Formats: sequence, structure tokens, C-alpha cells
Amino acid sequence: MRAPAGRTGQKVTVALVDRDGNTVVTLRGDGAGPQSYESAQRKAYTAVSWNAPTSELAGRPARTPNPKDIPGTLFLAGGAPVAVKGAPVAGIGLAGAPTGDLDERFAAAGVAALSR
Repeated sequence: MRAPAGRTGQKVTVALVDRDGNTVVTLRGDGAGPQSYESAQRKAYTAVSWNAPTSELAGRPARTPNPKDIPGTLFLAGGAPVAVKGAPVAGIGLAGAPTGDLDERFAAAGVAALSR
């Protein structure tokens, strides 16, 4: 079975980070852009750091300039936290799809797969 991004023909990179934001694995699909590698890692880090999908966090830097100054964060849609009993244990970041909404939909599919 192919992952949702692959089934739709998207050329993406997916990253998984642990609770401390350390990269556990990064998978770069054939044809994924060079920027997608770092973007996926930073989205995953941001999601686990704030225990929230990055699409929900995207507006925060405009309202509060401090979060965008934290190294390694990226406030663009495409990151999703993995939580157990409400506590973040990991983050999944995805980058390279044509829109952040798609990136985040695929990241959420990864969270769902890990929750099974």
C-alpha cells in the first residue's frame, strides 16, 4: 500500500522527530525539491514543540513576533504532533506538495497510521 502522498503523485519529503525535536528519520521522495528536506524537519520540530498542527500555529508569528525567532521552527502548514494521552511524543513534518493544506493532510495521515 502506498502512502497518501505517493498515491496522489506528490513529490514530498517526510520527517519524524522525537519529543526533544531530534530527527529520527527523514524520507525524501524521488523528485522532491531540495528545500523540502529542511522544511519537513522544521515543521515536525514546530509541531512537537507546541503540540499543535503547524497550520494552527501559522498566524502566531504575525501576532507575536517571538515564536518566529526560535531556531529550527517553521510556521507553515504541514506539521502534525503525535500525542499519547494528550502529551506530545513526536512530530511529523511534510514538505513539497503544492500547498500546505496537502502537506498537512499527508502529515495527519502519518499520525493516524502511527496511532493504529
